[in-house]
Amino acid sequence: MNKKQIDILNDYFLHSVLRLISQEEQCLRRICSPDLSIRELHVIEAAACLRAQSRSTMAEIARYLHLSPASLTTAVNVLVKKGYLEREYSAEDRRMIHVRLTEKGEAANRKYLDFVRNMLYEVSSDLDEDTADKMIETLLRLSDYLDRAQEEA
Repeated sequence: MNKKQIDILNDYFLHSVLRLISQEEQCLRRICSPDLSIRELHVIEAAACLRAQSRSTMAEIARYLHLSPASLTTAVNVLVKKGYLEREYSAEDRRMIHVRLTEKGEAANRKYLDFVRNMLYEVSSDLDEDTADKMIETLLRLSDYLDRAQEEA
């Protein structure tokens, strides 16, 4: 990679990612629900994804999202009040709390996933398969690097 490419990526990661997240949140508020933040949509999506794997406990969701249990509790409290999530206590161990999407949560999650799929299709529609594979490989390496850096911190 040459210096110009590194400078472009550096600028992207330092400046554009925050703008991208802000713009994505604005779009999602129009599409999904004006009362949901991007972080709240990520909690809803995580609960839905982990439910499919029978891992929808508060602890599993916090681990999946790289959040502290306290941060997730705060987010879930807000989403329960807004009517997107419900808590279910385990009959065997009342300390184990499962999170379940309400109908309103399911609808918001469907809209969110549709938005993400459409966004990814739009930005990748002109990529050939090899280029797409290289992009995915690079993003996975970035994710692995960030995971290792977090563990070392």
